[in-house]
Amino acid sequence: MSNLTIRMDPVEKDRLKAWAAVRGTSASDYIKDLVARDMAVGTPQDRAAAWFRENAAAIAAEAEHIERSGIPGSHLAMHHPWPDAEI
Repeated sequence: MSNLTIRMDPVEKDRLKAWAAVRGTSASDYIKDLVARDMAVGTPQDRAAAWFRENAAAIAAEAEHIERSGIPGSHLAMHHPWPDAEI
């Protein structure tokens, strides 16, 4: 398996590491196995549809926020000087 970077609250990450250690594995290997087993179930389209159903409300809320406020950080990209520009 490839490398996995987990970004989470340090206390939660320590709990996950301890929980995995009790089961004789590392947190990374546990999560990799969990993801591999999840990906083995159903087609990619089925998994994508399930993910969309579970996250539809959050996606809609994010879309509404973007409509009201614009894309976060877009002002930085729009006003960023070209790589060869003199500042």
